Amino acid sequence: MPTIDYYRAQDMMMDWGPRILIAVVILFAAHALAKAAQWGLARIIDRIPGVKQHNAGADPKDTAGYQLGQLGYWLVLLIGLIAALSMLGLNSIVAPLNGLLLEVTAFIPNLIGAVVIFFVGFIVATLARRVVEAGLAAARMDAWLERAGLSRVTGASGLSKTVGTLVFVLIIIPVTIAALQQLGVSAISDPAVAVLATVLDALPRILAAAIVLAIAFVIGRWVASLLEQLLPSLGFDRSLQGLGVGQAEPPPGTVEVEGAAPRLTPSKVVARLALVAIMLFSAVEAARLLAFAAIAGMLAEILDLAGHVLFGGVIIAIGVMVANFLSALIDRSTNGADGFASDIVKWATIALATAMGLRFMGIADEIVILAFGLILGSAAVAAALAFGIGGREAAARLLEKWTKGGPK
Repeated sequence: MPTIDYYRAQDMMMDWGPRILIAVVILFAAHALAKAAQWGLARIIDRIPGVKQHNAGADPKDTAGYQLGQLGYWLVLLIGLIAALSMLGLNSIVAPLNGLLLEVTAFIPNLIGAVVIFFVGFIVATLARRVVEAGLAAARMDAWLERAGLSRVTGASGLSKTVGTLVFVLIIIPVTIAALQQLGVSAISDPAVAVLATVLDALPRILAAAIVLAIAFVIGRWVASLLEQLLPSLGFDRSLQGLGVGQAEPPPGTVEVEGAAPRLTPSKVVARLALVAIMLFSAVEAARLLAFAAIAGMLAEILDLAGHVLFGGVIIAIGVMVANFLSALIDRSTNGADGFASDIVKWATIALATAMGLRFMGIADEIVILAFGLILGSAAVAAALAFGIGGREAAARLLEKWTKGGPK
């Protein structure tokens, strides 16, 4: 029967007893300190104005202060656990925990620095945004924007809030880049910094393109408004309506129905076309500023084609007006007795103008040339046949007269 070595047991108790007791005390103290750190961090962080506003209406366990307090609790408890295990001499367990703790403690200054950088930058960006918004509101830029017709571009926010948000973004992006670089975690910071740097590099070009489009829209609206007022005063609408182009003027005393579509006059059509042309020109320049070469080239081709189509349409419209004028002139000179001749002149002029307009547009040149040649050839053949079949006796008398009157 084995005997108990009381002396050895006493020595072990004297050696391990204080260690275990101290380790337990360390754990209890670490738990108390961890709870205090958790409570203090949660109270301090949740009282920060921006964080307090963010946590409004949230569950207490979902607040930023509570989450960071949990982090502080486990970090302090980890330090106490390492100290307790070291007191017990469990070096094989303490070594990896010490390495983890060293990495965490080495990262904490970087994390604090990143948080401080972002927090200060956020405050500066917010103050700058409010200053810009207040300055633009004092200058009544929103009212000017509404008068210029650009209120639909910025929506309900207005120019002051839009510019303020842009200033905020221009400040917060470099601040975010600096905060990510302060972390020193290349696997996280490098891709994020690259994306933010690309966005920051593109912002000036986007801003310049937006300014170009906004200025072009203001100029286009001004030109369109000027044309809508100038062309009717010059008699443009009356001239076209007299030639059968455009809507006729409503009778005197006509009441417009509320909610009905506004009457589209030739001057309004020209004004809208001018606005579209100006916006297309500005869109080409905006695409070039954004380095969208493909879009810029496509818009340039569309603009070139639109110019040809527009001038071709002008040629056709002028041809229609000239045809109506000639037809009316023939009707007045013959008192309407020779309607066939007026119709022939009218449709021949329209056909000629249509061929010229389509030729200028560059739409199916070969087909236009062939069709116009066939029409003229058919007309010539029809005239020859009509003269040959219907006027044989007159042609015979004329030929006999020429024969008798010739040299003998």
